[in-house]
Amino acid sequence: MILRALTLAGGIIGAGIAAQGPGFSRAYVFELVAAERTLSGVVAHFDAAARAAGIDREAALTRLRGSALLERRRIELIENIERHAALEAQLPRLQTAGPFLRSYYLLRAPDTGALRATAQMFSPTAPRSRAELIFAAIGFIVGTAIARLLLWLPTWPGRYRRRRALHS
Repeated sequence: MILRALTLAGGIIGAGIAAQGPGFSRAYVFELVAAERTLSGVVAHFDAAARAAGIDREAALTRLRGSALLERRRIELIENIERHAALEAQLPRLQTAGPFLRSYYLLRAPDTGALRATAQMFSPTAPRSRAELIFAAIGFIVGTAIARLLLWLPTWPGRYRRRRALHS
């Protein structure tokens, strides 16, 4: 009876965690959009400064050498430009994807900055949409299976010995 209750509790915990998937991935996309807009402004400002100096982006980045401060700023700009390009490529795919594919993309190649910001601001809610209910059902099944496995593992050696003793 206690094992059944613990198995049920594992399923309920799994359902509660999995039901947050669509909402979290939606909040992650909003955070990516905000990060892309911010980085777009930074890159546009740098490109405008380079054009005003009469050089292109690559030449401007190579000229940012000399002191430790300039080198650090150059590395930050290169990282921002690369992240902006990655976000520009990733955003259209995430914005048009449904909740299941969006969650897959989130697990496959997350942007660490946006993921961290989303995790800090995200507040869990009860499942309200069909996708959240489906995620909750899948989470319940997986949570039940994991709980059952974890409760079965400690008893496995004893059962094996008992069966062996009965057959001999």
